[in-house]
Amino acid sequence: MRVLRLLLTSLLLWALASPAVARALTDNGSLTLSGFGTLGMVHSNQDSAEFIRDIGQAKGAGEGWSARTDSLLGAQLGVRLNDELDVVVQGISRYHDSGNFRPELSWAFLRYRPDPAVRLRVGRLGWDVYQLADSRYVGYAYPWVRPPVDHFGTLQLTHIDGADITFKQPVGRDLLQLKLYAGRSDSEIYLIDGLTADFDVDQVYGGNLDYETGPWRFRMSYTQVHSDVDFQGAVADQIEQIPFANLDANHVLGDVFGFDRITLFSLGALYDRGPLQVQTVVNRSQTTRHDGQIDSGFISLGYRVAPVTPYVVLSRVQTTSTNPDNSDIDQQTWSLGARYDLATGMALKAQFDRIHTRSPGFLWRDADSGWDGGWSSVFSLGLDFIF
Repeated sequence: MRVLRLLLTSLLLWALASPAVARALTDNGSLTLSGFGTLGMVHSNQDSAEFIRDIGQAKGAGEGWSARTDSLLGAQLGVRLNDELDVVVQGISRYHDSGNFRPELSWAFLRYRPDPAVRLRVGRLGWDVYQLADSRYVGYAYPWVRPPVDHFGTLQLTHIDGADITFKQPVGRDLLQLKLYAGRSDSEIYLIDGLTADFDVDQVYGGNLDYETGPWRFRMSYTQVHSDVDFQGAVADQIEQIPFANLDANHVLGDVFGFDRITLFSLGALYDRGPLQVQTVVNRSQTTRHDGQIDSGFISLGYRVAPVTPYVVLSRVQTTSTNPDNSDIDQQTWSLGARYDLATGMALKAQFDRIHTRSPGFLWRDADSGWDGGWSSVFSLGLDFIF
């Protein structure tokens, strides 16, 4: 897959580097350039822990203002080779597991459409594990400042390197769509201070079934993730340095967290007609050890009034297991906000989150020892744009 991504990227770079080729492609509409971004500011009143957008972020927003949680910039290049074949490459600069804004390759795929009802993609793909998952960094696409953290924040992967195939079938006036995908991936998750988990995902496969009828869209999803997990940090080092124990940190911590096998189930529904927009998703992730389980979901209600869309969101995440050493999460968030469409391709957002944390687990960063949650308030501003 690395060779394929290199070939796809090289093709676009060659097109851009050659003025004659780039001019010819642009003139006939075969070359497209687009982008998206968010300028975001977060203010937290929590001085005992740092608020994060997702579990891949190394640091979060502590007490006061921070711009790193939501700010990002993305660009996408596409080359249409013929009526059936095109290439898409997308890169994003955001604050992620490297602890900086180093750009990363989020998409790089070859797309083949032999028929309007069939689409095949090969390369680096967004992880379309449930509604909005593969476009969760395109802030302009949704009303909120960020997708609900209690639900989207626990996602383990951002992409897969592999292939997917999509079939569409009209059913009267309605539409049925089936997508199947398989591949591999990698990511890094920050668990607690001094401990990270490097995921080497050798298998990820699954699919989703969408049904569209009138203003409604329903989705059902299933995914399996098989990985080798390498635990890093001071906690792992201390385990292996215990005198005379001869312990393997990966074995000990793998037994605690059980991340090597994950099964995900998801159900979602979206209603969008006139000024009213309602969206709800519920998800269950299961691990193979200690009956580990992550239950999450949200319901969002928005109502458009000319250029302004006020909205309210309720989200919840809870993890359970039979292992007393595990670091469970139990958190609920009420969000109230508004989106103001300033101009075509530009939206200004403001959002207030009231977060009740019963058990923080690894959804917060740099938590004080003994901090067991409670109430937190987070205020966010965001300027989303596309071009």
